[in-house]
Amino acid sequence: MPIIECSLYSLKKITKFAYQVRLKLTNNISFTAGQYLLLLIDNNKYPFSLASSPLNKNFIELHIGSSMFNQKIIDIISYISYKKIILIDIPHGNAWLRVNDYPIMLIVGGTGFSYAQSILLTITKKQPNKKIIFYWGVKNVYDFYNLDKLKLINKKLSNILIRLIVENHHHVWKDNTGTVLDLLKYYKINIRKYDLYLAGPYNMIINIIKFFSKHKNIAPKNIFTDITI
Repeated sequence: MPIIECSLYSLKKITKFAYQVRLKLTNNISFTAGQYLLLLIDNNKYPFSLASSPLNKNFIELHIGSSMFNQKIIDIISYISYKKIILIDIPHGNAWLRVNDYPIMLIVGGTGFSYAQSILLTITKKQPNKKIIFYWGVKNVYDFYNLDKLKLINKKLSNILIRLIVENHHHVWKDNTGTVLDLLKYYKINIRKYDLYLAGPYNMIINIIKFFSKHKNIAPKNIFTDITI
């Protein structure tokens, strides 16, 4: 994959433990919604989903963080903040959006929303009538972010159903409590009619894939994720 030079366009905190990073490009790049890049730092490679649509030619967007700070995240944000030239290896991943007439189910956890955002932003431009069910689960209510952007996307897409769920109970949250897998078990949907796109924590994705395989008889060809069992 080509190594591309870019620079910091903007950096802002979007949750207690996560940042939105936008990188300004010095060269034209090509990727597909749902792919990821590798951030090259001191001979290490860090994968991050591309949160921006490939239709945006001004910058690329990443969401960097987790449910709590760790030294790796602190070091990456510090590097991005002070380095004049940032190197990325792009594109990677096979969980990119397929262009077809099938309805889709997007299932993400935590900052896996960045993966979903790229797909949703692309669909608003190319297939605004596509049927979509979007599941997003987080550990704590304050881990949700970009909800205003999600509301705007909801207005532009005529056929999207959004289901949000929080794992840890909080008094301000009046909606679903539990895990994404709990939601999938609760709602009786003929999943076999959908293309399934998954991103998020490893254990969450593995458990969902096992559930689909055991109880829903889903063909592997209909499941798109960069995590494998």
